[in-house]
Amino acid sequence: MISLDVIKQLLFNMLIIITPVMAYHVFWAERNYSMNQSAKYRNVAVPAAVTALLCMLYPFQFANGFLYDFRFIPLSICILYAGLLPALGVAAVIIVYRFYLGGSPEALILSVVLIGLLILLVHLAKPYIIGRDRIRGTAAACIVGLITGIFSTVFSCAAFLLVGIPLNASFWMYFGLYSLLYACTFAFAVYVIEQMIINANKRNHNQQVDKMNVLSDLAASFAHEIRNPMTVARGFMQILKQPDISEDKRNLYTSMVVEEIDKAQSIVNDYLAFAKPQLEAIELVDAKALIQQALQSIEPYAKLCRVEVETELEDKMIISANKEKFVQCMVHLFKNGIEAMPGGGRLRIIGTVQSRSVCIDIIDHGVGMTPEEIRRLGTPFYSTRDKGTGLGMMVTFRVIQTIRGKIDVTSEVGKGTCFSLMIPTLHTTSYH
Repeated sequence: MISLDVIKQLLFNMLIIITPVMAYHVFWAERNYSMNQSAKYRNVAVPAAVTALLCMLYPFQFANGFLYDFRFIPLSICILYAGLLPALGVAAVIIVYRFYLGGSPEALILSVVLIGLLILLVHLAKPYIIGRDRIRGTAAACIVGLITGIFSTVFSCAAFLLVGIPLNASFWMYFGLYSLLYACTFAFAVYVIEQMIINANKRNHNQQVDKMNVLSDLAASFAHEIRNPMTVARGFMQILKQPDISEDKRNLYTSMVVEEIDKAQSIVNDYLAFAKPQLEAIELVDAKALIQQALQSIEPYAKLCRVEVETELEDKMIISANKEKFVQCMVHLFKNGIEAMPGGGRLRIIGTVQSRSVCIDIIDHGVGMTPEEIRRLGTPFYSTRDKGTGLGMMVTFRVIQTIRGKIDVTSEVGKGTCFSLMIPTLHTTSYH
């Protein structure tokens, strides 16, 4: 009968094989999915060689000098997913270490011959394992595993007979179990790796679809936003063609045309700011001064909307940002807070330095937002206002992200909203 220690050794070899495959899936699958030939040596051949050596560290010695383990599974995986050349390197490592362990000459020769047959077998079976559907590929891997186990059994029979070792019932039970577990382990490893490849392909496909959808939304929104001022400008230009129009009306319509063209230019600039923030114009600035500059430009609008603005700003709120874009973000957030209080109210701006971050809170007591509205903020092209396009919020999120900051939004319907900006702070000495 087969002892419990034998079963434990075989199961432990299974664990040694499966653990690296699962670890690769968890930690490195997405980063290393697209590999060139040189990367395959590093990302497939090296782990395969290490796994094979670990299996050889915990073998089962059925007879004196005859060591058995699952070292050939990592070699097979290397043949399938890295190619013959890296696999020959792994095979060389296995052979060298096998000779280092020593043993009977028959066992050493058996190991070398088995490696050669295995490389040939897996290379021939590769088209049936790779490139097929997952079930057929796994079944083919299972068959290859069983054939490998049969090879080991046949060669072991010949070697045992040569050295005079009897072939009892334990021999046949052991090699039957060895072949079965070998086939299951190899098939499971192939199944997991193929599933990883399928998942990676799905992710890439979904990413491409998402990119095309966003591009379609961008194009449609851009066309819509540009069409409106261009249509108005075209209408005024047609009126200006009339010969009987008075000089006053001509001047008025001309100024309106210029205003609509400026509006279109502003839309183009906003799109450019979203697509490519001005990284080259980033410098060390005091956020307090920029916030006050934004408040000066928004103050008339706040008075018109009967909104009182209160500020609590600490000194030395040093950040690294583009001045114009940061002021633009502040103006947009302040304007959003003002428009959230159609009946008037109070807008609070609080700026503090906490640890290594400048924290800016913009608090209104307006209509508030639902969790779904908060989740969609900054996405193309969502706005909580009927006539809004969401472009300003997109630019704001993009600019703050560019300077390595983040925006947290807390809100409750009917009570108000708080936009919290967390931006890394810098000191003059560390900056230079």
